[in-house]
Amino acid sequence: MHFNIIYIAAAFPAIVIALSLHEFGHAAMATKMGDPTPKLQGRLTLNPIAHMDPMGTIFIFITMLMGFGFGWGKPVQTNPAYYRDYKMGRILVAIAGPAMNLCQAMLAVAIGYLLYKGNISLGTFGQLFLAVFVLINVVLMVFNLLPLPPLDGGHVMEMMLPWNQRDKFRQFGQYGILIVLALMWFGLLSIIINFFVYITFNVISLGFGPDFVNWLFSPIFR
Repeated sequence: MHFNIIYIAAAFPAIVIALSLHEFGHAAMATKMGDPTPKLQGRLTLNPIAHMDPMGTIFIFITMLMGFGFGWGKPVQTNPAYYRDYKMGRILVAIAGPAMNLCQAMLAVAIGYLLYKGNISLGTFGQLFLAVFVLINVVLMVFNLLPLPPLDGGHVMEMMLPWNQRDKFRQFGQYGILIVLALMWFGLLSIIINFFVYITFNVISLGFGPDFVNWLFSPIFR
């Protein structure tokens, strides 16, 4: 129980920050592409309250009680008609969220490595927060890049298709959530995510050494 309380206390802010910056990434890129909608709706902000979805937040709590923790933020509404380049705008706005998750994970790893080399202890809470923060950002990045609508990867896939196939893909999009749920139900989604988490461990190990990987993620797997 003591570990569960610490885990929830550390994981909840990590997930909130990861989700909020993910949505901010979409808002910032849409604004850069010429769309005023995110700013007008108050989404061009780092304030987590503006980006959190009530049901998604409740889901975070529920899944954390199950031992992992996952949820979703409030989708950023955009109007691609404002984009200076429609196709490129759609692609860049879509990948901006996962790219923000990648940047967060890389920054957390870099900070962790400096602390590791400096032999600076974060304590149980701090080190658990850092480990969960890295993993949740990797998971969010991989999950959202799946080429299924309405995920970010689905928007990218739509733009990569020929014009005469995009309408069919949009129609297929109404079943996207059902496909995601089926992947979760049959365990295929966890296989995909675990594969990329394994790659993440190996990439970090190659760059910083296996001892650092053990130090960074030991609070989760001990």
